[in-house]
Amino acid sequence: MLALAGWSPALAAQQPAPTYSDAIQVVASYHRGSPWSDELVDRVAEAVDLLEWPDGMHVDYLDARRLAEPAAFEIERRRLEGRTAVAPASRLLLIDDAALRFYLRHTESLGNPLRVVAIGINDPELQRRAVAEGVKLIITRTVERQSLAFLKELFGEPLPLLVLGDSTGSGRHLSRTFLSSVEAMPGATAEQVLWEWTPEKVQEALPSLPDNTLVYLVEGQTTGAADLHPEARQWLTLLADEGIRVFCHLPYQVRLGCAGGALLDTRRLSRLAVESLISPAFEALPPVQEVGAERRALHAAFYQHLPEARREEVEWLGVEGSMAIAEGRISRLFWGGTLVTSVLLTALLLLWSSRRRARQAQRRLAIDPGSGLPTRQVLESEFEALSDREPGGWLFALVSPSLRDYRRHLGLPEAQVLFREQLKVLRAQLPRDAHLYLNADLGVIGRLPPSYGDQGDTAFDRFIARLGHNAHEPARRRLAWYGSLLRWSGAETDFAQCRAALDDGLFRLERQGWRQPVIRVEPMERRQATRFRQISEALERLMANPDSEWRLVIQPKVSPHDGRLCGAEILLRWRHPELGEISPGEFLPVAEILDLSSALDHWVMARSLTWLASVRDTLPGLEHLSINVNLATLSETHFRETLMEQLDALGLSPDMIELEITEHADFSDLDTVEKHMTRLRQQGVRLALDDFGTGHTAFKLLQRLPLTVIKMDRSLLLAADEHHQGRKAYAAMVQFASGLGLRVVAEGVEEPAQAEWLTSLGIDEVQGFLFARPLELEDMLVAYGRPED
Repeated sequence: MLALAGWSPALAAQQPAPTYSDAIQVVASYHRGSPWSDELVDRVAEAVDLLEWPDGMHVDYLDARRLAEPAAFEIERRRLEGRTAVAPASRLLLIDDAALRFYLRHTESLGNPLRVVAIGINDPELQRRAVAEGVKLIITRTVERQSLAFLKELFGEPLPLLVLGDSTGSGRHLSRTFLSSVEAMPGATAEQVLWEWTPEKVQEALPSLPDNTLVYLVEGQTTGAADLHPEARQWLTLLADEGIRVFCHLPYQVRLGCAGGALLDTRRLSRLAVESLISPAFEALPPVQEVGAERRALHAAFYQHLPEARREEVEWLGVEGSMAIAEGRISRLFWGGTLVTSVLLTALLLLWSSRRRARQAQRRLAIDPGSGLPTRQVLESEFEALSDREPGGWLFALVSPSLRDYRRHLGLPEAQVLFREQLKVLRAQLPRDAHLYLNADLGVIGRLPPSYGDQGDTAFDRFIARLGHNAHEPARRRLAWYGSLLRWSGAETDFAQCRAALDDGLFRLERQGWRQPVIRVEPMERRQATRFRQISEALERLMANPDSEWRLVIQPKVSPHDGRLCGAEILLRWRHPELGEISPGEFLPVAEILDLSSALDHWVMARSLTWLASVRDTLPGLEHLSINVNLATLSETHFRETLMEQLDALGLSPDMIELEITEHADFSDLDTVEKHMTRLRQQGVRLALDDFGTGHTAFKLLQRLPLTVIKMDRSLLLAADEHHQGRKAYAAMVQFASGLGLRVVAEGVEEPAQAEWLTSLGIDEVQGFLFARPLELEDMLVAYGRPED
């Protein structure tokens, strides 16, 4: 027995560890057809794709709505036991109460997953059990309170409610929680609760309640279960037709006809669930996390109820329908006026008045539905009148480099959610009399009234400072914003001059590496502003046929010892039929602000690889071809995949390509940059850091990024010529880079003495006018190509 006791731990240790799949297993309480469950599953799938989880996800649906839970659970248990060919998932996501109850009862059937996250759990006792079992919960209880507070702002106090509850399943717990929130909200009262409601019961109940009673839908099992109550899908629409608007806080209820409220951020809910499941710090995550409202949406019929200061924050629903109704009323008034001659004049006056009100409403509703901001075009249309009414006002433009990268990496929908979060921060810190408008690429443009006088720049500096530049707040994401600011003098300045100057200010901030948060600019001269607009319009037009005006040139990189060709750098040139030659320093920043950099980079890459494949036998000394790429483009999965496909199709080795990025690029999301660059390097592509030594992040980048080459900026070589200390610094940087195994390229070599000194330092390659200026592609073949037999 003692011997067996001694052997038993060793035998246990020899038992094979369970094998898990890295796919994310999702268990949803309800089958396809439940809009709540469908929306969450779709959002989870989006998050899995955006986070590029390589093993994806698969979904099991319990039929816990049509079947009794014991029967549904038994069917799912047998299904799982018969799934012998598939390893159980180590990561499990549970959607709604029934899915969590199934997990707690049949953990072994699910393979004892290592990580479990649950969302949409409404039963308080079930929540307590889940936390005790180590399940991470993501709850949404603040949304209903946010929605009630929004309605109280809109309609004031008292706020009597007719609550449409649900007496079945998880809806019972949701309804009770909502009623508790109503009790805790000063001024709000639940006048009556309909647990089993229909449109007829709602219409019967309202006459006995206070006149200003609002109808609120808590849970949507009645309207959401199309298979059980298909006719219920029309209930909210039927009530609206009777003039009864129903408020809510779940996004799918809006699609069914709800009039709005503070809506749950289902994208953030699902994204947080997936992030938690794949996080390396899963165990350290809090047992309960909370997600609130995504946006405040409201039917356009309530436009006049909302205070003017709050209208820009709201996403308006049914705008087109409201305008159509208004136009229909106008039309009926017109025909009535023509038929009834006795009241013709009155009808015409009413028509004019109605049209005027309709136009005013349309202008008020000319807002971006995603952010709730008026568009920049609204400011442009009002600018002339503003110049007459408020001469001497201030204009500013704001942009967040991190938000632009977020959009490129994760897509526009995710970036819009984050943008809306940031707008709350901006509004909270801006002066109350400031106005915001949506600008290009998730930026904003705004104005301050002339009452600030000469203190407008001081007020704006304080605003930027209050944003907490580079602050780290664990409670919420806060991005760094950068701004350009100008003061316009009056009618002699038009909007094009101001907009061009503001955009140019942002370009200059970017070129400086975002070293300062604010730059003061002056309205451009009309000639400059006109040229800026011409370049912008030409760029947008040119993307459809770039070959018509763009061309590639090439500058050799040679050995400093003997002038032998080692490599070359592709450069882009633009010859406009009317504006002539436009330098890259002028049009590349415009392409950036127009979000055209990625398309431009793809064009340059495709043309460069095609040319290289056609001349590789003619240029045997060309070991590699350098191509400049925007950092955001390089961080796109699509760009990397396209590059590898093109290399394979053309029969080119990846190590013949060297991608150059500038040290002045925005490396704020260094983790993402490192991930994408590492994948490129693993596939054999060379990576070079251009303008080395001129930024403030050079050595940090060398520590983190899988670079193969650094290019010493020309300004460092000029400093080495003029200052002894500069000479020592240059040599030290070359030695440091060489010690890291990096090849060093010296840029801007124009004098023989410079080349001789660089040779003594052991520089690998040099590039400059001493050896060759940028050449047309055909001239490159003449200068360095193999002579024909």
